[in-house]
Amino acid sequence: MKKDLKEKLTFLIAAKVDHEDRIRNIRTTLSYLRHHFDANIVISEQDTSSKLHDMCKAFKCRHIYIETDEFFNRQRGVNLAAKEATTPVIAHYDADILLRPEQIVGATEAIINKRAQLVYPYDGNFYDVPETYFDIINETKDLRNVDLNDCTLFNPHSVGGVVMFDREHYWKCGGANEHFKSVGYEDNEINARFKILGTKIMRTQWPLWHLTHARGDTSFNHNPYINFNRDYCLEIQNMNKVKLQEHIDQWDWHKDILVG
Repeated sequence: MKKDLKEKLTFLIAAKVDHEDRIRNIRTTLSYLRHHFDANIVISEQDTSSKLHDMCKAFKCRHIYIETDEFFNRQRGVNLAAKEATTPVIAHYDADILLRPEQIVGATEAIINKRAQLVYPYDGNFYDVPETYFDIINETKDLRNVDLNDCTLFNPHSVGGVVMFDREHYWKCGGANEHFKSVGYEDNEINARFKILGTKIMRTQWPLWHLTHARGDTSFNHNPYINFNRDYCLEIQNMNKVKLQEHIDQWDWHKDILVG
């Protein structure tokens, strides 16, 4: 039975299509989310031409398109999507991630009931799912059909993929840090920053399923700015609460929210 989260949750997906695999995986992800949830989905696309307009229309997603030839700024994308949200809970949701419905529902309720302000809706285990399982996922929308022994464990202590927030607390803590370029270390920075600021953080049970894909220029291992991202993340991690808050208060996108 589809879970009604329309008044509670908004999924925020930042995307740039750098390979046909991205189109395939976004379609699978949206189909899966629409099958299990009545919830809001906002897709923020950055590219020289839109490749997701028709898909967003088909799956009834709010589509934000930024025409640009600049390098992908994932964090700017999720912030733009977050500004469209009115629900108490928002989710940074990568375009190739699947979770059991119970994980999303449990995390949403934990935030609404004030047991947490940030939730990783999985146990830290980040599994890469091979293409051999894509058909059965699309047909059944049931992750119990995926044998994790056939998957690759990318990270047993992941803080990426999906992160869910109390929306007001998200903006109070600065939102997503747009100084990061493309992908790489931005998830670690969020984890460190929100911890320093005293956020109530929790995890749920079960792992995370990641749909495998070719690695294009929006992947961390093709990011020419990865060293900048790493060094900046370390800088944030070494700040105390007062210094960090002073740093956040200088962010233009944070000032805009406070003014608004």
